[in-house]
Amino acid sequence: MNGAGMNRLAIITGGSHGLGAALVAHYRAQGWTVRECSRSGQGEAHIHTDFADPDTTVATLDAHFADLATRSWDEVVLINNAATLTPLLPLAQQHDAQIAANLNVNVMSAVRVIAAFVRRFQHVAAVKTVAQISSGAALRGYGSWSLYCAGKAAIDHLIRAVAVEQTGAVHPVVCISIDPDVMDTQMQAEIRGTSEADFAEVARFIARKEDGKLRTPESVAAYVAGVIAGGPEGGARYDIEDEG
Repeated sequence: MNGAGMNRLAIITGGSHGLGAALVAHYRAQGWTVRECSRSGQGEAHIHTDFADPDTTVATLDAHFADLATRSWDEVVLINNAATLTPLLPLAQQHDAQIAANLNVNVMSAVRVIAAFVRRFQHVAAVKTVAQISSGAALRGYGSWSLYCAGKAAIDHLIRAVAVEQTGAVHPVVCISIDPDVMDTQMQAEIRGTSEADFAEVARFIARKEDGKLRTPESVAAYVAGVIAGGPEGGARYDIEDEG
């Protein structure tokens, strides 16, 4: 549902840079009402959130969800894009505080934000989609990415389970995962800046940048929005590489 004159809401986490910022720009250009949730965003659409602090993040977003759910919408989308790769180290070299911070961002906040969204919007009679930005790391283990791999796999499977829960709902929320492949973002720069001692595959990622094989956030944002607009199947995982 993307016709002119419709009331459409897009809520994007991690929307201050990279893919998140490109998604914000894309939906704004299409005339959607946008809410951007991050630590460093700006403007009236920005909601300050630190996903490393799940309690504060969820309290903040739940209040916004409660207010937004009282309004009349034709379509509502939550794109859960916030994530962190840090620390990029073998698991045995990570401190407990680093492990907790990573899992708070990638798992705990992600789960609780999705849960809060579904609670508040479940009875809203609109087309509703939760799209989790996934990664190839959800399917394949990378050394020094153990927490990131675990987090992406966990939320992918959560999406599948919530999709099952939604099959009998009167006003269902369609829950999907989308793998955007490798983009030219701040996260990729972090990877390329890692030593070979900490990440054995770093040379391959450097070569991909040098060979111009990184997708732009803007092209991926268009793909993500296209998947959502195309009436996706609940519980499915969409991979941009499958589109050629």
